[in-house]
Amino acid sequence: MGMKKYKTILKFLVSGATTTAIDYIIYRILMILFCPALISKFFSMLCAIICSFVINKKWTFQHSEKTDSKLIVRYLIAQFINIVTNTSVNTIVYNHTNMINIAFVFATICAMIVNFILQKKFVFGTLK
Repeated sequence: MGMKKYKTILKFLVSGATTTAIDYIIYRILMILFCPALISKFFSMLCAIICSFVINKKWTFQHSEKTDSKLIVRYLIAQFINIVTNTSVNTIVYNHTNMINIAFVFATICAMIVNFILQKKFVFGTLK
């Protein structure tokens, strides 16, 4: 694996950590302001998804093409698959182990790998 690939993976991890922090901070602020949990999480995730799109497009994958509806639809499809992967793996691992943290970590790692591949190939890459 070349250095460029390692650099892209590192950028993806930094992007993910950054957008997770954005999600958490906005969620906590909205909860402190007494917004219901569902609304707080919806808006925090929405902000995180938008930030993730911008960071990954411009910095991680250095995608220079114009942002159009097709790109946004591909990104939303990738995010949907990411959520389905994460929740499915989490459920399966938890049902087999009854260990919340193990299920969470394993689901996050699996979803992160799927999300990276989808964004690299399907959203910002060659499988358009």
